Formats: sequence, structure tokens, C-alpha cells
Amino acid sequence: MMSIPGPTTAVVLRDQHGGLYRSEVLQSRHNQLVLSQPTDQTGRELAPGTRLLVTWPDDRSLLVLPVVLVDRHEDGGVETLITSVDGASWREERREYARSAIAASLRIYYRDENAGDITEAAGELIDLSEVALRCVVSAANQALCRPRTPVSAEIEVGRDLFEVPGHVLLGKQTDREDAGLELVVLFERPVPRVEELRLVISELTAAAG
Repeated sequence: MMSIPGPTTAVVLRDQHGGLYRSEVLQSRHNQLVLSQPTDQTGRELAPGTRLLVTWPDDRSLLVLPVVLVDRHEDGGVETLITSVDGASWREERREYARSAIAASLRIYYRDENAGDITEAAGELIDLSEVALRCVVSAANQALCRPRTPVSAEIEVGRDLFEVPGHVLLGKQTDREDAGLELVVLFERPVPRVEELRLVISELTAAAG
């Protein structure tokens, strides 16, 4: 079931360049959020067409909802952001990199337009849900920073191997020493073997807790 933040919810917006923007939900509908103008923009100016992740806390985790900025509207001197929901929400565990070693291996396959071949990128899995994953890959895979890049994620947990098609939702360079790239991959639905994946996620979450 998709979660959408209700009116007056304080949220943080993330863009694909690492920008963070604190905002508040003014109106909430099934497929649209109206947000207040960010008060402390630490990223670049937001323009229509920008893909964002709306995040808000829920117990020990964060809920994440992908949206696209459709328009900026000013009414009585008050500017608002009108966004369209761009996929299902997911839950993201609050893990720092030092504690993010989920007991799973990850490989991301994509077609590099420059090379013309299918490229394999080994990934460090940070968060996994039944609709998306967040990971870090080598800086050599710059092509993966393009939103909507089709990928295939191969996730191996113990004896279970999941092959899930999807696309890059957001990609950005991290400030880690290895200059790795952080990616959010949204799975195409229906997700293959989703019930088994839910069970694996439950086990991983329990082990990490």
C-alpha cells in the first residue's frame, strides 16, 4: 500500500545532485502533493521537470515517495511547488554507511551507450524494499546517473537470487573517499517473486536491528 504524507507533514526533498530542501505538505491527494517553498535550500534552484524524493520520518525509518515537480505557483505572495507522484513509496532504514553492510551481494547490469555493450557494476546495497533499492557503485559507472536508465538488478541473499528489472530514479556522486555513486533504483512492477522478496527483506531488517 502506497503511503503519502498528509497536510502539515514536515518533509525533506532530495534531488539527484545531492541537494536537500526542507518543506511542508500543504495539500495531499492520491497522485499529487502541493509543497511549501523550501526554507533552507542547500542545493540548486528547483525547476519544473526535476525529479525529487519526498522523505519523512516514520518510527525508526524513513518513508520515501518519488515525485516530479510539475509547476511552481504563487498565490498572494506565497510560492508553492506542485508535484506529481511518480511511483510507489517505500520504507528506508536509517543506516549510516558504517552500518550499512546488508548480508547480500548486488550487481547492476545496464547498457552503456558509449560502449554499446551490457556493463556489470558491483554494488554496495544500502537499503532494500519490495519496490526499490538504494546502493553505491563505482564512480566508473557515470552513465548510471542518468534518470530513467533501464537496469537489471541481481540481488543474492544466501541461496536466493532475485533478478529484478527497473530503472534509475536518482543518481548522485557521494562524498565518500572512493567517490562512489549513490543510486536509487525503482523496480518495474509487477516485481518477480515479490512475496519471497518481502520475506528476505523482513529477515534482513530483523538482522540489522
